[in-house]
Amino acid sequence: MAVDLRPQTEARAPQEAALSAADRATLERLEDLVRETHLLWDQEWVGFSWRNYTYEHMQRVRGLARTLAAEEGADARVLEFASTLHDVTKSYDGDILVGPDGKRVLDENGFWRNSTLPPARENKVTRLYDQLGLAGTVHSISGGRIADTLLDEHGYPVDFRGRVDRAIQEHLIAGPDASLEGKILNDADTVDANVGLPAFYRNIQISLHREDELYGKRGELFVDWLRENLPAYLDTYLKEKIPTWVEGKQRDFVPKLNTASARRVAEQRIERLRQVNATLVQELEALEHALDAGNLAVVRYFMENRSNPRLTEQLGLLEQRWAGADQAPTTGELLQHIKREVAGEY
Repeated sequence: MAVDLRPQTEARAPQEAALSAADRATLERLEDLVRETHLLWDQEWVGFSWRNYTYEHMQRVRGLARTLAAEEGADARVLEFASTLHDVTKSYDGDILVGPDGKRVLDENGFWRNSTLPPARENKVTRLYDQLGLAGTVHSISGGRIADTLLDEHGYPVDFRGRVDRAIQEHLIAGPDASLEGKILNDADTVDANVGLPAFYRNIQISLHREDELYGKRGELFVDWLRENLPAYLDTYLKEKIPTWVEGKQRDFVPKLNTASARRVAEQRIERLRQVNATLVQELEALEHALDAGNLAVVRYFMENRSNPRLTEQLGLLEQRWAGADQAPTTGELLQHIKREVAGEY
């Protein structure tokens, strides 16, 4: 069954959709600063994220926020800056703190508390973080403060800076009184991490990393086991784990989204993911061919290339691999679906 990707409601005009040349130049500099900042930490994995994840996540959130803003009539200009900077201090979030009872420690807002993880090197952001005394704050709060300071230095007025700061602060929890931009940023952030093909990619990385840790504690290498047992692993992963994961995401996240546009996008992505997984399960019946030229070849590539991966880079390499090949049309279609979701188009 084909998925209807067309908007179900007429889009409302954004309040300030146009970006000036100065805005674009500033955003480009801020984007470079965010990329540089995340590379100041040398840990390949912390919690549920690997070193290259957060920057690419920011880019995807920015694209999806742009799409949602157009449909909801939000201020696209505020969202361009807020989404670019919403996770600028995320790398300070170290290990999740656990109490004597073995349960995760929560702050006054119900967030998991993390230890503060210092960077191995410094730059403008880390110096501001120290100067503003932000250690121990939730990254939505510290990110908003950093954004306000950076935009002040670039000459943006206090009202605009305040709206960007507010949206960033609201991106983890957007209550009933949150700004529309905060609600959209919260939606885009939630959808990207949890719903759709980029989230499926993230699930692959997290699931196999957990196996790496379990096998490592026994002095073994999971990659050696996987090489010999890939068919059995894929069978359980695709037939049992992924369907349970998908249904859980629909149950736990979609109803909590703030905007109708985000709920529609999430439902579309879930339906597409179900279809993709059904195709992967079907390919298990002709596994050898599928692992070489089918959709499972894409999944296999993601599973075998997990050293601090970059999804955008891997998509480009896979497209080159099958460029002009007519024996794997479904693979090309899958890659295009992933690319569109990465761009935040729907």
